[in-house]
Amino acid sequence: MKKVRKFDAVPKLNGSYKFLDDYTRPNLLYGGFLYAKFHHGKLKQIKFPKKFSKDEFTIVSYKDILGENIVPEPENDQPFLVEQEVMHYGQIILGIAHPNKKKLKQFIDNIEVEYEEMPAITDIEECLSDENNVFGRVLEIKHPAEIGNTSHLIHTKRIYRTPHQEQAYLETQAMLAEYDKEKKEIFVLGTMQCPFFVKSALDAIFGDTIHNSVVETSEGIGGGFGGKEDFPNIIAGITALLAYKSGRPVKTVLDREDDIQITTKRHPSRVEVESYTDPITHKIRKLNIDYRLDAGAFQTLSPVVLSRGVLHASSGYAVEDCYIKGRLFRSNTPSNGAFRGFGAPQALFAIESHIDNVAAQLGIDPYTLRKKNILKIGKEFPTSQPIIENHLEDCLEKVIEISDYHEKYREYKQWNLEHKVKKGIGLSLGLHGGGYTGNGEKILNSKIKLVIEKNADINIYVANTDMGQGAHTTLAQMVDEAIEHPHNKTRVVIPNTNKAPNSGPTVASRTIYIVGNMLRNLIKEVKKELGFDNLETYVKAHQADFPREFRSLFKPDPQAIFDDETYKGVAYKDYSWAACVVEITYDPTTYEINLEKCWNVLDIGETVNPEIARGQVEGGVVQALGWGLSEFFYKKGFGRKQGFTDYTMLTSRDIPELNIEFIHTDNPIPKGLGEIPMDYPAPALRNAFLNATGVGIDEIPLTPEKIFANLEEK
Repeated sequence: MKKVRKFDAVPKLNGSYKFLDDYTRPNLLYGGFLYAKFHHGKLKQIKFPKKFSKDEFTIVSYKDILGENIVPEPENDQPFLVEQEVMHYGQIILGIAHPNKKKLKQFIDNIEVEYEEMPAITDIEECLSDENNVFGRVLEIKHPAEIGNTSHLIHTKRIYRTPHQEQAYLETQAMLAEYDKEKKEIFVLGTMQCPFFVKSALDAIFGDTIHNSVVETSEGIGGGFGGKEDFPNIIAGITALLAYKSGRPVKTVLDREDDIQITTKRHPSRVEVESYTDPITHKIRKLNIDYRLDAGAFQTLSPVVLSRGVLHASSGYAVEDCYIKGRLFRSNTPSNGAFRGFGAPQALFAIESHIDNVAAQLGIDPYTLRKKNILKIGKEFPTSQPIIENHLEDCLEKVIEISDYHEKYREYKQWNLEHKVKKGIGLSLGLHGGGYTGNGEKILNSKIKLVIEKNADINIYVANTDMGQGAHTTLAQMVDEAIEHPHNKTRVVIPNTNKAPNSGPTVASRTIYIVGNMLRNLIKEVKKELGFDNLETYVKAHQADFPREFRSLFKPDPQAIFDDETYKGVAYKDYSWAACVVEITYDPTTYEINLEKCWNVLDIGETVNPEIARGQVEGGVVQALGWGLSEFFYKKGFGRKQGFTDYTMLTSRDIPELNIEFIHTDNPIPKGLGEIPMDYPAPALRNAFLNATGVGIDEIPLTPEKIFANLEEK
């Protein structure tokens, strides 16, 4: 573990690093979209404004698509461009390009769309409550046990709700496309998480018309958080189609307002949790969970989000009789997609809130109930995967110690009897499986490449992107440290689908866990094969052999077997674990919660770069606390906001004091980190409010308005 400065730190600070909008080309056109401003209906007529010459503009509709009008996804059900029926507000009808951005916007703003309106579901509660509104596969996890009569058990049944969340990345969705007519080749440069996903989209939209598609990421990618996993496929496909039709380079950069209005968000959820708890032993004997997600108008990535959600729905608790059902529900809103945590935050908010509700019924503190039911060696997940370590319990005990939880829990009871402004302390557990779910990594079959140059520089070729999270610094560091090579002589080459093999997408906490470990193993194999002690000395003595290329494929663990039909077996070979305590104050006069402190203890295995790891946790925790405290779109109607002036995120003044500790860092395997900090803080915040007031609100965010409404109902 070393403190290695991020390679892009200085160029980002001095402004020399290029983000997509910094790129230009001669004869460039600017791309834009005409998108639907109604929820559901059939197109009847499109009227172009007469005050413009339509011939000045390059316009593409679904009729210009040369291949298939379907975006490649886990569920291929979303068109690139509307054919006749509009399924949601924001669905793209036309792609339009022009050399002048201002004129382009004026032209698009003055296009009239006539349509036949059809019934639409835009209310989240209506969407998630209608049992006839389910679409896609229903997932079930069954871990039955004969527990006998339940009449003596404490029965608790509650419904928990979470809202949309905006990724709020620094840089909006953006693509630049060029068509080489002689080569019949499309080149796309963009801000994205998954270059090979975009390549698949280009191949789909063009079919056999082109001979090759090449996708490269821009030098800088201003954040992603899942929002740039699949939606870039649409932006890239339509932008490339405009470049093909016009014969000129086209750059499309979404305005912030449009980005918020039309792109994917975190899925809203409705999770019903029913438990039966022994009042004497405090063991949860039986657990039923109904996990529902609002997928939006199309399934796209939602089946995969649903899968991870149900697999994390029981959190870190061992329950002998457990049944989990997961379903997607359809609405006439933009498709929801990937967001840091990928279904786990919704699941963990429900179960971790439920644990505190049960503890209140039992009249015991929430720590005791967690301690009694925590996963440990000898127990198993609902999938029957055995627990092989007690690291979650270690996280729990450590966070209790460093936060002085027990003393504060006692102290705040007395404080709240005597003071108007209340104090609260809340606890939650977290876990996150690393890599693709089940057999996903086997199917993906990731490939990596190293090239050792004549000067002993090591160039790493992978498809995994650095969105600001420090991935390329850490990947290079893993290679360097494995053979004691100078850090400044190793770099990750900007991902390009013509140069890098497909090492898979930058999602699912897999970049370091899967690809980083592959790179480390490969360079160790290279060292063994060549027999060197010092790479620079070896290369200098064998100049004729270099540059030299080395490749490797993902090697699955044959013992990690998962049945996709029954959802039994090893869903994730390795889990990261966490425990969290949040401390708040609450002012009953203004109904405001103030975040005071947040303690986080995580087991992510080896921390390759502690400062980058700490930054990841800080960012994820702040995102999660914002989701729990202030971030939301309106539930009724189409509640998308116009920008960051009315989408309320935490500012630097709202962020609490953060305490972060990593344990079990002697583990030789770096495990997943990117997502787990998002999974657990929101319920800890909610539980702190319950501790402060005695009122359990089962829906976030805990805005003053929501708190007031709930207290009025009590």
